[in-house]
Amino acid sequence: MIGEDKKNKIISIAIHSAVAIALLGVLILLCLKNSTGEYFDLVINKALSKSIDGNWAKTAFAFLFSIIAEYPAYFILPIFAVMLFYSDDLVPYKWRKVFKIAMAVLSICGWVILCFKSEVADMIQAKGLDGMKFYAIMGVLALCAAGLGLYLGKFIPKRTRYILFKFAIFAICYLLVALVVNQGVKMIWHRMRFRDMLKENALGHDGYSYFTPWYTPDFARIELNADYAYSSFPSGHTSSATHIFLLCTLYRILPKWREKKWLKYTLYAICSAFVLLTAISRICDDAHFLSDVIWGFAISYTIYKVLDKLFFRKGNNFAVAEEALASMQDKRMLLG
Repeated sequence: MIGEDKKNKIISIAIHSAVAIALLGVLILLCLKNSTGEYFDLVINKALSKSIDGNWAKTAFAFLFSIIAEYPAYFILPIFAVMLFYSDDLVPYKWRKVFKIAMAVLSICGWVILCFKSEVADMIQAKGLDGMKFYAIMGVLALCAAGLGLYLGKFIPKRTRYILFKFAIFAICYLLVALVVNQGVKMIWHRMRFRDMLKENALGHDGYSYFTPWYTPDFARIELNADYAYSSFPSGHTSSATHIFLLCTLYRILPKWREKKWLKYTLYAICSAFVLLTAISRICDDAHFLSDVIWGFAISYTIYKVLDKLFFRKGNNFAVAEEALASMQDKRMLLG
């Protein structure tokens, strides 16, 4: 008889292999051209676009996911940096002050990113609030939110902080690595967005002539311009949405969650559906090509799985949290 753990591992490998092969097949197909000489990657966007004569038509579906898709990544620092801020007793004494300052800074940075980089900020600017007034209001809002978060964090039970200590560090590392890699690739690839091709068409130019297949980066112009016109590859929203798979790791960490075996498959289904809908919305929103969203997911998910293996393999360096939990349990038994 095959053990339960080994059986689950085989199923996981089989599913991941099937998905990887399917995505690779789609990426190869997107490198091909149809009978009129157009890449299928471009043809798909033309078929799904709702824009007319360059006038960008943002559907309710695309609008919704343009806002919520980034939140799985945006909430990592505001939540877990605060949790670690109050877990300084797990850090060697001489480093505790430095650790608390670092976590407070990360929390503030998280709220600054959340306030300034989200679609909500774009909506506020679109209403006419821009310039120094916009930055001042959003900056104050970010600082107030960070202060409130740091205050409320002290009410998180100590046992919960100990249980999630390693997970919190893992989540923050995953966010930072995925962010650096995603933005780095955007700067190097310098691929024009479909919506900006439509704008060129509206100006009387052949916007589609700017199209480049996903495997051809433009090393001549390494930049990330302010209006993100050449930031199509890979999809940042899809990459951020992929952070929702952290829930699947959280399932293994929380004792009460592990007891519910059905929850594991439910979480994977919800996370997969969320990422899939985000990917579709980015194409319908004229923001990305199919290859952009596939790579946005592939890069972020690969980083997630690699770091998951590194952090949660046996013989880790986070025994201090496990010892603290064991000590709490022993004290409860003595008192009980």
